[in-house]
Amino acid sequence: MRGRKPVPTELHKLRGTLNATRHGKGRAGEPEATGDLLPEPPAWMTEAQQAGWRYALEHAPRGLLKQIDRGLLAIWVEAEARYRTAATMQAQLDQNTSLPLLTKTRDGTPVQSPYIGIMNRAAALMIKAASELGFSPAARPRLAAGAQEPAEEQSPWSQLKVIHGGKSAG
Repeated sequence: MRGRKPVPTELHKLRGTLNATRHGKGRAGEPEATGDLLPEPPAWMTEAQQAGWRYALEHAPRGLLKQIDRGLLAIWVEAEARYRTAATMQAQLDQNTSLPLLTKTRDGTPVQSPYIGIMNRAAALMIKAASELGFSPAARPRLAAGAQEPAEEQSPWSQLKVIHGGKSAG
């Protein structure tokens, strides 16, 4: 399918951009993810990855992550742990050298440290997953989950009253 990726109805609700006349057409059969993602990480993760999982769930936008998002979050957590490990190892290499971010081959030629490539690939994966999960600074402003009530719970009369300087009816 060509064109922009369609925005799920749930994200329109969270962002406050749901237009029933525009977004109601053809979306009746749109699948809905159910069940919030549980804070307990998968047992196969390392302790550091489990800590990253808990941290991500604690700081993610409320109500956004569902059980189906478990795999995508696992990818983000694993990439974050790999990035942290590579950065730690690179810092250890850089302590005793005059050429930071470089290592030497057997013949003494300086080359980029392999940890830099690991960090770059992990960072790219984290950024991609973070965008999908709503973790990035660019994704967060589009989510207004905590800032306002869902559109179907707002009374249009209370909104009109607020616009004209009166107090909210809610």
